[in-house]
Amino acid sequence: MTDDKTGEPIEGVSVIVSGTKIAAITDRKGSFSLAVPADAKAISISHVSFLSKEINIGTSTTINSSLVKIENSMEDVVVVGYGARKRANVLGSVATVQAKDLEEIPAANLSSALINRAPGVGVMVASGKPGATAGIRIRNPNPFVAVAGDASVQPLYVIDGFQLTQEDFNNLDATQIEEITFLKDAAASIYGSRGANGVVLVTTKKGKPGRAKISYQGSHGIATATKFPEMLTGVEHAQLLNGLMKANNVAPVNLYTNEELEYLKSHRYNWLDEVSQDAYVSRHTLNVSGGSDNVTYFAGGSYYKETGNLRDLYTDKYSLRLGMTAKIADGLNASVTLSTDNSKLNRPSPKGVTVQSESLSETVSSLMLMPEWVPMYIDGKPVYSSTPGWHPYELQNSASYARSESEGITLNASLEYKIPGIKGLSVRASYGRNTRNGLGKEYYASYNLYDFQRIGAHQSNQNVIFTNQLLATNGTRRITNGDQIYLSHGSSKNYQLNEAISYNNDFGDHSLSVMVAAEQGENSGDDFMTKREKQVISGIDQIFGFTQDKNFWDNSGSSTEGGRMSYLGRLNYGYKDKYLLEGVFRADASPNFPPGQDWGYFPSVAVGWKISEENFFRDHVSFIDNLKIRFQVGLTGNDRVNAFGWKTRYTQTTGYLFGGTLTSGINNNSTPNSQITWEKALYKNLGFDGTMLKNKLSFALDLYHRYNYDMFDNPVSSIPTTFGGAISPQNYGKMVTYGVELGLTYNGQIGQEFKYNIGVITGWSDNRVRRKYVSDIDVNTWRDPNGRRTDNGIEGYQSLGIVKTQADLDAFLGKNPGYTIDGQVPKLGWILFKDIDGDGKITETDKDRLRSRTGGTIGMGHNLGFSYKGWRFSVNLNWGIGGNDVYDKPARTVPNNNQSALAHWKDAWSPDNPNGNYPVLDARYAAEIHEMWIVKATYMTINNMNVSYTLPNKWLGRAKLSSLRIFATGTNMWDIINPTPYKYSRSNLSTDYPATRVFTFGLNVTM
Repeated sequence: MTDDKTGEPIEGVSVIVSGTKIAAITDRKGSFSLAVPADAKAISISHVSFLSKEINIGTSTTINSSLVKIENSMEDVVVVGYGARKRANVLGSVATVQAKDLEEIPAANLSSALINRAPGVGVMVASGKPGATAGIRIRNPNPFVAVAGDASVQPLYVIDGFQLTQEDFNNLDATQIEEITFLKDAAASIYGSRGANGVVLVTTKKGKPGRAKISYQGSHGIATATKFPEMLTGVEHAQLLNGLMKANNVAPVNLYTNEELEYLKSHRYNWLDEVSQDAYVSRHTLNVSGGSDNVTYFAGGSYYKETGNLRDLYTDKYSLRLGMTAKIADGLNASVTLSTDNSKLNRPSPKGVTVQSESLSETVSSLMLMPEWVPMYIDGKPVYSSTPGWHPYELQNSASYARSESEGITLNASLEYKIPGIKGLSVRASYGRNTRNGLGKEYYASYNLYDFQRIGAHQSNQNVIFTNQLLATNGTRRITNGDQIYLSHGSSKNYQLNEAISYNNDFGDHSLSVMVAAEQGENSGDDFMTKREKQVISGIDQIFGFTQDKNFWDNSGSSTEGGRMSYLGRLNYGYKDKYLLEGVFRADASPNFPPGQDWGYFPSVAVGWKISEENFFRDHVSFIDNLKIRFQVGLTGNDRVNAFGWKTRYTQTTGYLFGGTLTSGINNNSTPNSQITWEKALYKNLGFDGTMLKNKLSFALDLYHRYNYDMFDNPVSSIPTTFGGAISPQNYGKMVTYGVELGLTYNGQIGQEFKYNIGVITGWSDNRVRRKYVSDIDVNTWRDPNGRRTDNGIEGYQSLGIVKTQADLDAFLGKNPGYTIDGQVPKLGWILFKDIDGDGKITETDKDRLRSRTGGTIGMGHNLGFSYKGWRFSVNLNWGIGGNDVYDKPARTVPNNNQSALAHWKDAWSPDNPNGNYPVLDARYAAEIHEMWIVKATYMTINNMNVSYTLPNKWLGRAKLSSLRIFATGTNMWDIINPTPYKYSRSNLSTDYPATRVFTFGLNVTM
């Protein structure tokens, strides 16, 4: 007997020959044996946690069957922070994800696997490249002042009670996790200031009494780009340049000739195709668990490797987790977990030659935008082109790289003692310690490129036919590529110590649970960097290979330290298990605020009513099995602001020149704010949880309101530029956020073998800025954020269309004498814009808000699946309705003599294409945002699909296996509705390193 959903064997299933007392119980492998009478026709199968069924046996001697688990989600136990409660008694907005639903997704980090899994939980994926980070956002926090990285919007990550980082969370392997819980808004108030942006709670797997259980999962997959934009061919590129010259009445002798255009048809070079390669993803995990009634254990190891679509691009990750729980004496239990994770990222990297913020995207962008007539090599020599001014493939040959390594070690131990003689009273102490070391090394080597002579019949400096002869001058060009080596080292450590006392007991119709605790933690870190320039020994990626001239040296370092102290408590009271009350209080001390203002106090209260337990409800509403109404209001704080903003701080800078000696000096960092204190948020949440249709349908509906006040805001925008310095954040801002979230899950069955499940999550949210600093010139204009949502919409120029005929142009200029765009009188093929300020000149001051919002109005996700016998299939898709999007900057950028562009530009206006849908190439502000580039943001995409087959137990007996499942998974599958069809919907810029579509095949074995 196996679980229909997981394929795992079920122990303790009762099997009875129908109409008799002949019975058996399945063992840990799900097996049983019965002596069946000759006249027996059927057997009855039952288990307390699964739907019962009856099977006709006929002449069969072997029966293999799967059971459907009774999905009564209200009975599930949910981790809620410093404890756990039955879901039916949870009064906050809480969502859970079972890790078993994520195990077969080939994600480089855990966050990526959580896309579209829980309402109100968004996943931000930076890129498709190996090692790309991903982060979680709970109910879209919108701070006015950002701190280092994205810490101002990150939730708190708590792993087995220990507060850790996003990196620690992303390094976890799904096969070593039991479940993930998300605490939203006031439900996170038990964590005080650290829970201001929500909390992600992780419960890792623990051992269970019984024989050792060994499980292995391995998979291997191929990763390819989801979509590269179509680029101009060499012929189209040259024809567009011809059209531009014709529009400007350039003499015909300057145009590319028909012979040259024919040459370009047969000489096509695609640099991206030349350097791209197949990428792969490999993942392996091995877990062992078991134990006795007194001692249980769990050990797990994982390995993950992913290569990129460019050479020398890869990431390696491996981890090890060891845990043990023990009953030391009556009432005294101990647990300890030790884990380590290691990761390495290697990537080819240019230095300081392009404008994109991410080096791999710089590389891909340069490859895409290279004109098709430029060969990569001529006679084995790398070709120089002024754009981009470097050579992506030769960069890789130069052995330049950027490499980073990280190693973390975490120890988590706890001791709990149940006080004898007082039922329900216990004390608990826990200690967690984490250390992390990181090493970075970047080597940027110089290399040579060769500038070859070009020929052509037309009279122009931009010929497109390359010869194998170098230019007489500057034929060999040295690309410095930074010519440097950079090494960095960072280390951090932190600990967390908790002491708690709790009491849980029932008194007739009354239940009481009380917990009080103290928590303290400290952290410290050190960073060091050294850089050397001007290499003197070629090919040596070590410091001694660079000059000893100290004018080409640079070193820096820093140290950080911090600490927190907290006191917290929670009280839960229930009457007849249907009237519920919860009170939470937390006091936090933060070093980010001055003495006297360093303590923050954060209470919350919640009430709940299980209305389905009332007789009047049961008698009149039979289709609802369980219904709970809950309301919570709570206050949290936020101290995520740069430390010591309340003190006068100085940094070293250049001093005065005395004679010929330049002295050192100090500079005031910023004007301090001695009154800075906690940013605060008042949360209100009304929720409805329940099940219906005999527990087949479960639902959770939340309506929430958040009022942020005393928000950190920087007044720089409201002071004159002559002030000449920085100012520490002030407690000034105010904002309200509100929204609705809904989660639905339906589990159904058709016949005995076909089961299906439908999951839906959806939500809507909005906000309004109530008070924020704004410059005087923007007050009461469309740039004033006050009274508006933080989604600023789309700003740009109001276009009046492309002027396509001389008559239209003359008529417009006749009505608008002196009209210019960027100082130029418009010409045929240009886009005309509305003159907002009425001065007759289109400049920056004529921008306006073109759309009130970008993000979709409603978002929705679906998790669909079905199973038949041993087969399972699932698909995860999501879509959004409403909002607006805009073509990205590379898609709006026109081609020029040295750089190609996206293929839609082939429909640009020219004398030969007077009905073109895009402006002539030299039109002013053509690449700026205006209506031509704005599209509706409605989208639908398939995130991942999975199909698996679990082999019947009768095939596994000889191998002594409990279960064996083979599976295939695809991620980033397809766009069904794409508002920007020239690229994959999840890609950032069209010329960035692309999102990848991964197909993996694997197996899961348990013995």
